[in-house]
Amino acid sequence: MGITKTIDEALRTLDDLARSLRKVRSDRGALDLNIPEAKVVLDQKGHPVDIQRSQRLESHRLVEDFMILANEVVAADMETRELSAIYRIHEPPVSESTESLRELITRVGYKLPKGRSLKPKDLQQLLDQVRGHPVEALISRVVLRSLSKARYDTRNLSHFGLASPGYLHFTSPIRRYPDLMVHREVIRSFIHEEEKIDGDLETLQSIAEHSSSREQEAAEAERSSVNLKKVEFMEGHLGKEFIGQISGVAAYGFFVTLDTYFVDGLVHVNSLRDDFYLLDRDAYAIIGERGHRRYRIGDRVRVQVSRVDKEARHVDFSLVRKMAWKD
Repeated sequence: MGITKTIDEALRTLDDLARSLRKVRSDRGALDLNIPEAKVVLDQKGHPVDIQRSQRLESHRLVEDFMILANEVVAADMETRELSAIYRIHEPPVSESTESLRELITRVGYKLPKGRSLKPKDLQQLLDQVRGHPVEALISRVVLRSLSKARYDTRNLSHFGLASPGYLHFTSPIRRYPDLMVHREVIRSFIHEEEKIDGDLETLQSIAEHSSSREQEAAEAERSSVNLKKVEFMEGHLGKEFIGQISGVAAYGFFVTLDTYFVDGLVHVNSLRDDFYLLDRDAYAIIGERGHRRYRIGDRVRVQVSRVDKEARHVDFSLVRKMAWKD
């Protein structure tokens, strides 16, 4: 069954408006992180049968664009009218994180401005530079890791990631408590429009802090459950070989993210029999003591699934070979 001409025209108008809103956000420096997200496909018994890349369609972006607009408009209105609110704040990254990010980005052949605090637009320009390149997903992930965590607060401290002067959550009151509290404050202001009614800031701040804490716990529970299903899935692929990218290094080995299934695993340094490898923190690499062979962040490798540990939600890989970018 198709859609009517009226609905079709309305959707096309909304799409045009959404693209305009997106451009406004892009021009002010809002971040658009292109990080592949895994979607685990389960059978009727709950066993993982596939891991796919989660789709982000234009329809998803359209809804997102208008939700962001609604949240910003309500935040601006509440601040103008000096109403109590729970804002969604995202503070700038701390200096230690930005310096580490600068060093890593330089190691993979790109640059960020020095001598001043990073602005959202600096990071977005970097993301635009790497779009479509083999290191795009890697750089998007390290940029994300360098950012502060968004949280709730009664103070409007702006939103770094959206490059927004004021932002809150208003659009989902049936599933997020901060949204419901914002709705309540807006309704109170209309009922008592002849006088300024301040919400109990102490109570609101307590709610904001509790909501932030519970959000982090929920996110961790989700990550843990997805990781468990990833490990269960890889158990069925023991001995098989995959291509991936080195996404992290440590004294005990390097981490690889698989291209196909977005699964992370460790190549332990003890499994590299050709040399004794040491961590070079400045180079973001492990380097052989005798042969000086190096494995650094961004390198592409072929690995074999050697071990899985469902209890620890952990996958071990064995290195097959280092690959050239063209492979």
